Amino acid sequence: MEIKLASHEHSMGYHCLDDETDDKWCEKCTAKICGAAYACVRCELWLHELCAKAIQYLPREITHPLHSHHHLMLDWSGPAAPFTCDLCLKISSGTNYRCCRCPFEFDLVCAFASSDDHVASKKRQRSNADRKQTMRHYCHIHPLVLYKYSNEGEHDYNCRWCDKPLTGIFYGCKSCGFFLHEFCSDKIPKTLNHPFHPSHPLRLDFVDATCNACTQRISMSKAFSTAAYGCQICNFNLDFGCAKLLPTLKHEGHNHCLTYVGPTFRDPVLKYHFQCSSCRELCFDTFYRCVQCDLNLHLKCVPVPPLAKHRYHRHPLLLNQPIREDEVGEYYCDICEKERDPTHEVYYCQKCTYIAHIECVLNQVRPVLHKHPLKFCEVTENLGERVCKACRLELSGPGYICKGCRYILHENCAKLPDEIQHPLHPQHHLNLYATSLDRDICDNCRDFYSGFIYLCEQCGFKLDLKCATRAPSESGRTTLKESERETELFHFTHKHKLLFCNFTDPVAETRCNLCQLQIFGPAYHCTRCGWVLHESCLRLPQEMQVPFHSQHTLTLSYTRYGGCHACALKLLPSGYHKRYNYGCKDCGVNYHIACAISLTRPLKLDSHMHHLYYFGTDFDRFFAMYRDFINIYAQLFCSHCGEICSGQSFYRCLECFINFHVECVSLPQIIKSKCHIHPLTLKDSYIEDDSEEHYCDACEERRHPNHHVYYCEECPGIFVAHIDCALSKEEEVVSFLVPREMKKRIPRERKKRMSLTRGI
Repeated sequence: MEIKLASHEHSMGYHCLDDETDDKWCEKCTAKICGAAYACVRCELWLHELCAKAIQYLPREITHPLHSHHHLMLDWSGPAAPFTCDLCLKISSGTNYRCCRCPFEFDLVCAFASSDDHVASKKRQRSNADRKQTMRHYCHIHPLVLYKYSNEGEHDYNCRWCDKPLTGIFYGCKSCGFFLHEFCSDKIPKTLNHPFHPSHPLRLDFVDATCNACTQRISMSKAFSTAAYGCQICNFNLDFGCAKLLPTLKHEGHNHCLTYVGPTFRDPVLKYHFQCSSCRELCFDTFYRCVQCDLNLHLKCVPVPPLAKHRYHRHPLLLNQPIREDEVGEYYCDICEKERDPTHEVYYCQKCTYIAHIECVLNQVRPVLHKHPLKFCEVTENLGERVCKACRLELSGPGYICKGCRYILHENCAKLPDEIQHPLHPQHHLNLYATSLDRDICDNCRDFYSGFIYLCEQCGFKLDLKCATRAPSESGRTTLKESERETELFHFTHKHKLLFCNFTDPVAETRCNLCQLQIFGPAYHCTRCGWVLHESCLRLPQEMQVPFHSQHTLTLSYTRYGGCHACALKLLPSGYHKRYNYGCKDCGVNYHIACAISLTRPLKLDSHMHHLYYFGTDFDRFFAMYRDFINIYAQLFCSHCGEICSGQSFYRCLECFINFHVECVSLPQIIKSKCHIHPLTLKDSYIEDDSEEHYCDACEERRHPNHHVYYCEECPGIFVAHIDCALSKEEEVVSFLVPREMKKRIPRERKKRMSLTRGI
């Protein structure tokens, strides 16, 4: 029995092959032949019986009226790769006719269509002539070709932007499998504000990086031919598909909303990269993910209950597999009335076909404030630290307490609403978060907080409880000094931008990276790496000149080892932050920051041959920290009385390495100075006002408000001077023995300097 193909010159004989002994392959479908087949032994051409009969009457060559200048050749060999018919613009696969001279292809339907069909095809071609046949789109590296989709083919494609099936006219790249609806091509934003990275906008660009959502290298997949959204400042990237993911589900034990990861997110290999953070098993099925924290949870580990109730529906809702309600292609949630993804699991009412997002059902639940039960009772001193975990204020009286872990809440803080609408951020709701993984800055008052917060999930706006519960007029008040502050700046000690904030937490301890002293009050902080500086430390000069080492300048820099040439104590060890000190690059001498500041004002007295240097409040705080963390046995003693100098201000001779209490130096209690008309009295400190700017009225340079000064009691608040400034112009000593009078006086507004001082 033979068969004659219209496309082959020889007849083909019938054969029946055995799978085990014969090794023949079909030239059309490329599969191994087992059973009935036809073959041309002369040409070594083998075909399955069905494959041979499918092409038996197809001519090898045709002439088509829509491509009359070239002949079209039958192509049935090789695998059934997808191609686009140049007549109907539909994606097809399998046998076709193509031109050997130009890239022109017809599917079999168009190749043998009637004359009426050819007329209709010409009209379609004319209507499509107004459209661009190819386009360059900013989201894809290859040209996109105009197509018309047919759902009769073997390959089903979705639009890469809206994830809906392709219908009608669309553009695409066949080699990458990238297709866009014609109406979606101009909807793709070049800049995206995404809740996964609320601090900066993400820009569309071609990058070689790792996607922070799916953890895969963008350059190692087909997605490299498609642009990704990225933040160059933070090296945060989302590939084109992951950029459409959104966090939706509130979790009682996590700081961020969780994102539903459905089957459209994964490929067969990618699913092996995710492990449930709760049960440690691989996430083969759908799961929830926190992109910021790289946290993954099975639905059962969230947990998403199989049965739930919602206040908007009277029947129980059952967790169900993805549901397609009809063939229209539009699917909506019956709670939020927004469009839902038909590939996602849903809650479903079997009685009345009520369907809802999982998050819309579960987000009505109030966040859990603490993992253990809280008991309402009187808070006693036996609990030790009595600070509310929500507002970070001290609690006295009744409250909610977990005695197992000493978790305490004010009664009002335990009843905070889980969602608020605040005038400071009217465009979105703010959600209560009772657990915080990281301390952050309130966007209103700039306080650095570690308690409960109200957070906008869409744009990252944050309010601490103080600002969230106050009226905007109260929480927004600022002093003149606060309004003049720079909210963000760069400092020579750090490569990132520093943001202004206030450290007001009575319990949490934060230390300045320059002076190593604890911060309580205004500071500047790096949100990226935690670098933090006192506001006062920002004024420290990068280079300074001190009288004791006048031949060279001292530079503020990172020092690895050595000792301080002023106090003779060791520099801070390498494990204790970065050790910033002032040092001389020429001589190799180093000074603690607190010590270097103490060397700026030398004092010369007749009672000692060398200059004495005042070590005041800054050094005392530094020395207390040094003893706590470095050497508990370190001590400094007065060479006159033999008593300990720590805990109070003192003078030190750097050449003799001896110390004197201020009282042991025998400074005159009252002096008559040329710089002021009235006698000046020695005081241990003087704070003029709350401006935080204090000056010496003799040299007009800044002075420390907690250091000893000479002060005029007859014109209070008008004249205050450094000790060395006042003594350098001393006329006569009125008394050495007048007792110190610490009279409380009301500071007066500072008048113009030198009004009653010089020229007398």
